[in-house]
Amino acid sequence: MPAQLARDTFQTVEVFDPYRQRSVLLEGLKPSATMAEIKSRAMSELTLSGDVGWSVRHHASGRLLQDSDRLDSLTGDESQIGTAVGLVMQPDAGLGFGR
Repeated sequence: MPAQLARDTFQTVEVFDPYRQRSVLLEGLKPSATMAEIKSRAMSELTLSGDVGWSVRHHASGRLLQDSDRLDSLTGDESQIGTAVGLVMQPDAGLGFGR
């Protein structure tokens, strides 16, 4: 039963702009949401330029995330289900992530 509950739980993500001056809460995300989906919503909400290639970094670990990474990979254990995940948008440094 707990596994079913975890699958049905929606997640909240707080995404910061590159300077960490503004943030947006993206609520109701499925655990299977990809960073590409989250990045697209965050760019729209934060009004970030589409002319810039953006990457997403996990705020807590500092890890640079790929577009194919899923939200549930950041909320691995059940104690984190339902808590907000922090992400930071940053201009792509040309390392090939997020493309």
